[in-house]
Amino acid sequence: MKNKKETKQVLSHSAFLQNRRAELSTQQIVLMIILIASFIVILFFLFRLGLGEKSEEQLCHNSVLQKASVFSEAPLQCYRNYICITKDGSCEELVKPEKIKVKSLDEVYGALANEMADCWWMFGEGKVDYIGKDFTKNNYCSICSQIYFDDSLESIEGVEDKKISKDEFYDYLTKNDYSKDQTYSQYLLGTNNLSELKKQGSFGNIEIGKQYFNVMGITSGVKEIWSTSLGVGAGAYTLVGVIGYLTTPLGWIGGTIIVGTTAITASTLAISDLIEPEIGAIVVEGRGINNKFMIPTLQEAESDKFKALNCEEILTYT
Repeated sequence: MKNKKETKQVLSHSAFLQNRRAELSTQQIVLMIILIASFIVILFFLFRLGLGEKSEEQLCHNSVLQKASVFSEAPLQCYRNYICITKDGSCEELVKPEKIKVKSLDEVYGALANEMADCWWMFGEGKVDYIGKDFTKNNYCSICSQIYFDDSLESIEGVEDKKISKDEFYDYLTKNDYSKDQTYSQYLLGTNNLSELKKQGSFGNIEIGKQYFNVMGITSGVKEIWSTSLGVGAGAYTLVGVIGYLTTPLGWIGGTIIVGTTAITASTLAISDLIEPEIGAIVVEGRGINNKFMIPTLQEAESDKFKALNCEEILTYT
């Protein structure tokens, strides 16, 4: 009898273990389903927040830092972003762009300011030499974004003759915060005092219905160029030149300011009264490195003004 009782106890214990294993398996399956569902929800919100684009920016930034640290021959992993700024959500000129809907000029300026700041950050904020030394002077440009200004922007208050003022945009950069510690202008130029720049002329206009490049540049570390200082305030990057529009694109000429259809030395700042100068880009000294940098600027895509920047090589992929 004792053996039968023990046998029953063993069988009962075995059944208990089997039931317990079945319960654990069910719990594990339920847990896995919950984890998978949670992961899908997280992915959904990541895509809704546009973090896919941020990861591309991070990839570019990391490749810039890596190339600067080891000067590898590997190309930068940086891609051009295609953007449409629109009021009504339409966009006829670009295929599947990132659409930024705006209701006011301030929102247009805000979108452009963010694009310029992102571009500056991706390529090292003027602190990183990701080119190395060449035997000749070379200007390397990066088109961070190609921006189409949709026709629907014409109806926004403040837009006149299908044009958006770049001068007002640069004023926006000095008055609006990039972070809690600095404005967009302070982040890009190190200062809010653009009075020296404004003496050189106007920044021109953006024409609605056209595409523009958000482009920045770096020179290879060779002979000292843009050596004439036009400092724009304590703590600022040293402003070493201004690139403007030329009928014949001479490009980034050392120690000169190029405006209208004439080139003049930075020491005299003599501008002909017959020419209305237009600032095409701003060139600054690198911080802690010998390279010079063209800070992000907006120029009409493939225009003479863009060609005047004399970009010898474009480092970003289309």
